[in-house]
Amino acid sequence: MTAAAPGRAPVDAPLLAVGGVQGYYGLAHVLQGVSLTVQPGELVALLGRNGAGKTTTVKAVMGMVSVRGGHICAAGHDVVGLATERVAQFGIGYVPEDRRMFPGLTVRENFRLAALGARVPKGEHAAAQGRVLEVFPQLEPHLDRDASRLSGGQQQMVAVGRALICGTRLLLVDEITQGLAPIIATEMARTLRRVADEGLGVLLVEQNSQMALELADRVYVLDQGVIVASGEAAAMRADPTWMQQYLQL
Repeated sequence: MTAAAPGRAPVDAPLLAVGGVQGYYGLAHVLQGVSLTVQPGELVALLGRNGAGKTTTVKAVMGMVSVRGGHICAAGHDVVGLATERVAQFGIGYVPEDRRMFPGLTVRENFRLAALGARVPKGEHAAAQGRVLEVFPQLEPHLDRDASRLSGGQQQMVAVGRALICGTRLLLVDEITQGLAPIIATEMARTLRRVADEGLGVLLVEQNSQMALELADRVYVLDQGVIVASGEAAAMRADPTWMQQYLQL
């Protein structure tokens, strides 16, 4: 895979621009001046050890972490201080690390809730679900099953599908391959690459650095809440020194 995905349209401004963000959990100062960008049609990987601040960065964009400095512009909107549901209404989809299936709700109901949260007009709910099934046709036989009782891979498809309903412009994806069998993990990774190639921006937090480097156009590396390395994925793959320094325990 080359550093630049084929077919990416030229753009004037990034879909996501995080600049100098200071993020806190209570009194804990977790993000210390984080800056990154994601363009339309681009898949950007955010890598780092456990506890480096990767998930916190994504949650800061989604309004789930206190931001006390810096700026976050997502899909053309200043989102600092906004509630999560308001951020989603700008066409930003979020796939959390734990998938968060709603017990007792079917796959169809999960998609309907996502459409309601993103304020998709009621008459367009079926079309929104149809777009998800084009990406994950495997889910169609399971639409009326309790989503929380599906396999891990199927649940991850539902989680990404909900995000696609909300994320018509930008997807924030946290650990998409975690706990999945290798073949399913590879399929999910390829799905994200296709989504980016079709024009969405994707920010991927991923513990599997080798897989992320193969998928991504660009890479940022976090360590203790600070961006310590960044660059085109092809160049990062060719230089193992940063992996030894910032990824290995």
